[in-house]
Amino acid sequence: MKISKLLLLFVLAVAAVGCNKDDDDNGPAPYQYNKDNLTGTYKLTFYESQDVETVNVSGFDVVTTTTSVGDTFNVNVVFASNNTVSLDGNYRVTETVTQGNQSNTTTYIIDIDNETSGFSVNAAGNELTIDGSTYQVSNFSPTGFQINLSETTTEPNGDSSVYTEELRFTKQ
Repeated sequence: MKISKLLLLFVLAVAAVGCNKDDDDNGPAPYQYNKDNLTGTYKLTFYESQDVETVNVSGFDVVTTTTSVGDTFNVNVVFASNNTVSLDGNYRVTETVTQGNQSNTTTYIIDIDNETSGFSVNAAGNELTIDGSTYQVSNFSPTGFQINLSETTTEPNGDSSVYTEELRFTKQ
């Protein structure tokens, strides 16, 4: 009789632990990337791009790398329900151009004055297309998201360019 009581208690304990695990699996659903959840006002908080151009000059590949890093952001971005995105504000960019062992750095201000473009959302592919450029969306949450662009171009003469860009946004 004692063994059957112990066995019953063991079975009940295993069942309780099993039910507890099932409850954990049914937690809140992740925040879904879609047009309705994207619609709203954001602040641009990060910008970085790199353009690597390879040009053949007299049989030698000459590689020029241009890196741009933004800071001092004051840009509002509004994704509207009518598929338009509006940008207004400014930020500073530090651009470094490197070729071989030489580099040149310049700093300038980007001033955006209520510029509007079209956008579309591909929720299944986690893609956001703005003004013809398709970005991969990551880290989408109720507080913001990140987009990345990567484009490779090859000319008929063999010259090539690889451009990458990353932007981050915080929801207001």
